Amino acid sequence: MAKNLLHKILSRFADVRPEESSTSVLLFFYFFMITSSAYIIKLVKISDFLEKLSYRRLPYAYLLTAILIGFFVTLNSRLLRVLKRHVYISISLVFFITSLLVFWLLFTQGRNWLPLAYWNWISMVFWFWADIFLVTSVTQFWILINDIYNPRQAKRLIGFLVGGGLLGGVAGALLTSLSKIVGTENLLLICPFMLGICLVIVNRVHRIIQSEKKEEIKPSEERKKPKIGYGKSFSLLRKNRHLILLTGIMAVAIIVTTLIDFQFNYFVEDAYPNKDARTAFLGMFFTVFLVFSNLLHVFSTSRILKNFGIRVALLVAPFFLLVFSGVIFIFPFALIYWALIIKGTDKSLAHSLNQSVRELLYIPIPPEIKYKAKVFIDMFVNKFAKGIAALLILLFFSALSFEIKYISIIAIIFILIWIILNILITKEYVNIVKRNLEIKWHDADKFVAEKIDIDMTKLVFDTLESKKRSSVLYAMNLFDLVKKEKLSSKLRNIISYKSDEVRASSMDSLFEVDGEVLIPEIEDSLDEESLDVQVKEIMSLNVYQELMKGHLDKIVSEEGNEEEVSRMEAAKVMGIMEPTTSVIHNLSKLLRDKSPEVVSYALESAGKLKKREFVPFIIQNLKNPSIQRVANKALVEYGVKIIGTLKDYLGDPSEDTRLRKAIPDILAQTGAQRAAEVLALELRKESRDVESEIVSAMYKMRSEKPQIHFREKIVVPQIIPEIKKSYMILQEIHDLKASKKKEFLAKDLENNLARSLKYIFELLSLIYPREDIIKAYQNITTGTKKAIDYSIELLDNIVRKEIMGVFLPLIEDIPFEDKVKKGRKMLKILEKMEISEA
Repeated sequence: MAKNLLHKILSRFADVRPEESSTSVLLFFYFFMITSSAYIIKLVKISDFLEKLSYRRLPYAYLLTAILIGFFVTLNSRLLRVLKRHVYISISLVFFITSLLVFWLLFTQGRNWLPLAYWNWISMVFWFWADIFLVTSVTQFWILINDIYNPRQAKRLIGFLVGGGLLGGVAGALLTSLSKIVGTENLLLICPFMLGICLVIVNRVHRIIQSEKKEEIKPSEERKKPKIGYGKSFSLLRKNRHLILLTGIMAVAIIVTTLIDFQFNYFVEDAYPNKDARTAFLGMFFTVFLVFSNLLHVFSTSRILKNFGIRVALLVAPFFLLVFSGVIFIFPFALIYWALIIKGTDKSLAHSLNQSVRELLYIPIPPEIKYKAKVFIDMFVNKFAKGIAALLILLFFSALSFEIKYISIIAIIFILIWIILNILITKEYVNIVKRNLEIKWHDADKFVAEKIDIDMTKLVFDTLESKKRSSVLYAMNLFDLVKKEKLSSKLRNIISYKSDEVRASSMDSLFEVDGEVLIPEIEDSLDEESLDVQVKEIMSLNVYQELMKGHLDKIVSEEGNEEEVSRMEAAKVMGIMEPTTSVIHNLSKLLRDKSPEVVSYALESAGKLKKREFVPFIIQNLKNPSIQRVANKALVEYGVKIIGTLKDYLGDPSEDTRLRKAIPDILAQTGAQRAAEVLALELRKESRDVESEIVSAMYKMRSEKPQIHFREKIVVPQIIPEIKKSYMILQEIHDLKASKKKEFLAKDLENNLARSLKYIFELLSLIYPREDIIKAYQNITTGTKKAIDYSIELLDNIVRKEIMGVFLPLIEDIPFEDKVKKGRKMLKILEKMEISEA
């Protein structure tokens, strides 16, 4: 009951599922407490350092952290390897709570115990410790997220969880603004209390997760975790392109942020010489930009990710920083205000959009790689980049005495590199999502076509059948087999013959020379080469050509079953004759013969001669199911020459529907882009009687020739109505299930819904990478929950956002009632989309 109430409250603010309610609320408050403490510690660190050591020593602080961070990363890696996750985080929190109390004593009482020179340098030690805390605490939070959620869950919940961090930042910054009342150092006493709450939360989350899994990882398995040393971590990064790009992005972003921080601290120290006043200013400044960050996050982060995807989200921050850095350099007056603006922009985006997107980039990486890489990048690379920034500042600002505005030029160079890396990692992110999916089954038609040569099989059967009917048909079929060069020894034995096995033919006289039929008698084997020579000799004889001309008219004019074999022979023989006027006339007549077998041979010959006069007769035979395949093959032989003619027949509603339904497949077999355009234009006409065949043909073309492309403006208008139809079927299923008497009817509708979904994916495959769409479809329909989430993530990155917006509820792994409820909303949106398109 309590869970349902919690979910009902949360669902108003975030897309949270019932089973995620408890963990998401706890993690929200965990991040709130962590960031509150982080901001208090961070602002105390800056103010105290500027007071005792000044901004000129800031580069040395950056360098010290970069150098010493390695030792801490090594220790942290060992703890991460040998300890359970919740134990590791708990020990870290206890260490930080204890350290805070020690630093508070040193800041408030240390002057009484230490010489002034040493006491001032406590600020440098605190700077290093604070950096360790800031990196570790946030990294540990995101490790928890990566442990608990998959990519789709993370994408849904990340906005809500980051919101907790932003609110925590606002709270911490507001508390820091009280420094004039309580003193800068005394603010540190607030943090142990908050971290103590985090300690309770992390253990509570662990118990919830274990109870849901109903089994805990065995200690022996924990001990088997591979080491996370520098060597192995670097090796992992070097072998993984995605991690290399992510490391580069993190490093460049940190360099840019450090350069901006230095400019900001330079102006703050100059403007606020008093420590408590400076701390109060920092508190108010960070409060303002964190409130802005929160608003930006609430109203923009989810919308940008949903409507524009990761690519645009990654480019927002570098774009604004590029603009403001340019302004600082070009307009050097009022630098304090520009410094405040660019600092506010950097931090606002870093704590909202940037953080959300950066953590999403980690999600698809396999867990065994993810944690090693994340610790290395977030801790070591982070501080190493700060060290590089420190060296740049020392070189240009201290050694070469450049003006402070020239720091912006260095920042601009790195921002441009940042933009390039962001573009590259977007493509790699999609590739990683793809690798998490696999093809479940292969296209049946394509598989059969690859394994079985149907035309060859038919020719073998025709050859065997012709043994019993005619020596001429046998010779011609045999000749066709020879030309295919596919006669195996077994096949030779099957089709070889004895002279008495072949039936006499009315056309045998046409193959006689000196009273003997010129068809070789084959005993035990069939010599393809010699047969080829002999058959060609027969066909090239002048006497044969002359005799054929005289006999064709007579044979073709004969009708009735008794003369059927003769007409079959004539139809077959004409396929290897010169296409004279007489041959064209007689073959055209045989294409209209009453006997399907005669027409079949005539169609084969017409396909070989490829004369345009035959095309109308061939097309008319597409209506006959028994010879439709032969007619299809004959038309395919013509290639692109008859695409225009086929287009006219396909687009003519008065033509026989059976004929029109056969044409899309013929166009597909031409494999020409022009044929693809004909199919697409016909699809646009919304010819419902042939729509299914057109889409199947377009799908076949993309399957066999991925370079074939179809225009989105033609295909998308077909997708939207089909999605609408699916939601209407879904609503009907819901209504029928409510009535138990009609529940059996719902099964038929479920089958209709499955067909409709398959049709939508077929349409999507026409305009998006076919293999990616197939992977997504197969894993959504038959995969695990994880596979479904990865499939949707893949679609989200390749399919237009307006399509995904209305398609997503249909394929999401959500309860049926929720799907129906969302479906009703989608129907209203789809109706508006159809009206706007009209």
